[in-house]
Amino acid sequence: MRKVRIASLASLLALSIAILATFNGHDQARASTGLVSGWNNIAYLGPTASPDQALASLGNGYSAVYRWNAVEKQYEVFSPDAPGFANSITELRTGDSIWIHLTSASAELNVGALTGNVAVAASTFQPASDLAMYEKGFNELRPVSDDEHSQRYFAPVTLPDGVTITSLTAHFAGSGIRVRLDYTPLSNGNDPSQVFILAEANSTNGSSPQTASAYAHTVDNTQNVYFLVVDLTNGEDSRLRGVSIAYGN
Repeated sequence: MRKVRIASLASLLALSIAILATFNGHDQARASTGLVSGWNNIAYLGPTASPDQALASLGNGYSAVYRWNAVEKQYEVFSPDAPGFANSITELRTGDSIWIHLTSASAELNVGALTGNVAVAASTFQPASDLAMYEKGFNELRPVSDDEHSQRYFAPVTLPDGVTITSLTAHFAGSGIRVRLDYTPLSNGNDPSQVFILAEANSTNGSSPQTASAYAHTVDNTQNVYFLVVDLTNGEDSRLRGVSIAYGN
């Protein structure tokens, strides 16, 4: 049995803000990447595709692409002007680190719509009350009492700027379970009227896993903080096993 102390919603918001501040500098996956004349070292963020398809938005504005092969200890290359046998890059994969030689003055590498998921493990949730009594397993959270202090838990969520949240999927076992994705302005202290619901899954609406559509909302980490709220109201029979949040452009 574990007992963890966390004071209030304000404590959760402080934790969420700290996590967002930590990741805000490098979680900005974008649907386009700005390039300048000459060599550009970037991460390719589009779907897996042949180089000419993946870089189609550059037109004739580039002369070569290089990618380091860590196994062979050498660079692979693709040039739109080279014969096919001379090109060793046959596809670009999501997340590839590449060098692009841009021949135009500047360009935007447009990789299309950004979609993805953020998974939140049950073990990341913390109780709203310092009197909560609960247990955590490998990926399961459950109260060991059905008293009001042991019913509500929070977890911060980090989402890329500019995406639109599309749905929430909750994995659980038992009954008496409600999972919400909320946001509040960074300026809010502990005012519940400034907390807004984006999506909600409830065990009364069906079995696990349960997917709920989200209200249309564009993520803005400069103005808001995002977090999950889970209510486990049926004691040891209420067990959370993880949440996934889907988003797109």
